[in-house]
Amino acid sequence: MNRITIYGVLLFAGILTEYAWAENGKLSGYMFGDYYYIVSAEGEDQKGENAMRFRRMYLTYDKSIDEGISTRFRLEANDAGLGSGKKMVPFVKHAYVKLSDSLLGGELYVGLSGTPTWAHAEKVWGYRSIEKTVMDLNKIGSSADIGVSLKGKSGKLAYAAMIGNGPGQKSEDDEGKKMYGSLAFNLSESLIIEGYADYNFRSDDRSENTLKLFAGYRGDDFKGGVEIFSRTNELSGDDGDIKISGISVFGSQPIMTKLKGFARFDAVQNDGKDVTDILVIAGLDHSPRTNLHWMPNLYVEKSDGGDPTIQGRMTVYFKF
Repeated sequence: MNRITIYGVLLFAGILTEYAWAENGKLSGYMFGDYYYIVSAEGEDQKGENAMRFRRMYLTYDKSIDEGISTRFRLEANDAGLGSGKKMVPFVKHAYVKLSDSLLGGELYVGLSGTPTWAHAEKVWGYRSIEKTVMDLNKIGSSADIGVSLKGKSGKLAYAAMIGNGPGQKSEDDEGKKMYGSLAFNLSESLIIEGYADYNFRSDDRSENTLKLFAGYRGDDFKGGVEIFSRTNELSGDDGDIKISGISVFGSQPIMTKLKGFARFDAVQNDGKDVTDILVIAGLDHSPRTNLHWMPNLYVEKSDGGDPTIQGRMTVYFKF
């Protein structure tokens, strides 16, 4: 990070701190990271690898501009990984204006805002600090995109529609646009069923389309869900299409006061690589103070024909 960038971030943070409360704004954020140790791996060079890292850091400023109009600006930074030699450089995660009670009584977002691709699944999973959802982890879309979106509720139905560039926080790289759509039905206060689809119109006959079904349960104690997706990459010429499909099953349950257990299983098949990737996560969540979590967990990855990579982690999550 050069000096100009550092001074710019410090100046921005100082201005927000000074005016956040006085001008009816709110400054918030959260961070999570680990100490991890790779116990075993297919590659001998990975075995014994260990480090302390911040996997993600957020700084968010929310402000009401006028009645029914608000804005958000969020910065994100993360560790590039062992051996990269790169510093943690903040980038813009969200930058949008939200108009409440707009079209169809929903909320209209203009700018760089969250997509509906895995919003419901991530909320039910509840452990983004441990790992991304299965679609996020396998780069089946992006969590945010530049465009226009409409989100709202009508009775037990929650809807979201968006048109965006497609590359997420990156600049546009083709002439096409991406369409997103999600319909979620709340069968009860705890049970939700969602159908999701998107289509990315890309140049040179390289379009991509995704379908997903999700069922989630958020009770007073147990929380869990099942997510199934299918992604088709349409290739030009005689190369044929590539399909990536997967399933994720997860859940969490209180064990005693301030202590929960959580577990997850993912299986993802990529026809282009002719492999099936397996992910297993299990751990404990201890919250000794409000907004502070200590989470020892076991993280196991395995591909077809390969030995599993097993790492033990102590994950810390806190927000302010």
